[in-house]
Amino acid sequence: MTWTDRIHRLLAPSEEACLLCGRDIRRHAAPFLPVRNAGPRRALRSLCAVCLARIPWILTIACPVCGRPERCGDCLRRWERHFVCCRGAVRYDSAMKEWLALYKYRGLEKLEPVFAAMLSSAVELLLNPLQGGVDVVTSVPLAEGRLEDRGFNQAERLAMRVAQWYGLPYRPLLRRTRHTEKQSFKSRRERLDNMKGTFGLLEDGVERAVSFGPQPDGNPRLVLHYRRTPSAAAGPLRVLLVDDIYTTGSTMNECAAVLRRGYPGCEVYGVLWARS
Repeated sequence: MTWTDRIHRLLAPSEEACLLCGRDIRRHAAPFLPVRNAGPRRALRSLCAVCLARIPWILTIACPVCGRPERCGDCLRRWERHFVCCRGAVRYDSAMKEWLALYKYRGLEKLEPVFAAMLSSAVELLLNPLQGGVDVVTSVPLAEGRLEDRGFNQAERLAMRVAQWYGLPYRPLLRRTRHTEKQSFKSRRERLDNMKGTFGLLEDGVERAVSFGPQPDGNPRLVLHYRRTPSAAAGPLRVLLVDDIYTTGSTMNECAAVLRRGYPGCEVYGVLWARS
């Protein structure tokens, strides 16, 4: 199948067609899905068994801090950690890079529920042993220039959908204070230096309630309802911080440091769609 054929089938799938490859989703028995919530499971069922089998789920954790399935040198070298722990949903392999490019850069936003459903694996992995759950869900903010180019912040969109599925409030708590270059081509030291001073606390939070209304094409449309909230938290908070990819943890750690300075006593837990 050529890329042209694939894009055509992705743009106009039938109800029985896989959102990624266009195969009939009824042909093969679906594999094991490591999520229990009905919302994410329903979203994952929009993929065929072949595509589901390509997902490199992280089911075994070697590093209790960042959730990496192998021994983690980054956590051993980090002398100051501001988040409690992180969990990732999938390994960032070549297939996941291709899927993320379709969603982020090629405009296939209909894949958003699938990505949020994959992220839910990390959410459940973190929440299940956490007594009392979390108080609020937030996300890593995107630089204004990239937001204008792309039209959406993938971390925010995934976080809001996950918050809706698990009955948690979503609230933007962070802002970008300066533009940074892409992290993908930087060394570990460059990543750490590049993130310093990149984020700040939003002085006045806006709580966003999320619902999903129908569109003419039948796909669910994300609808936001805004409500002003005080900037200060009464007592310690447990914050669930969402981002798409975790490499060295520099972004997560810098965001957690800002949250802890602004909300003294808060605990920050991270969930990532992919762990590189």
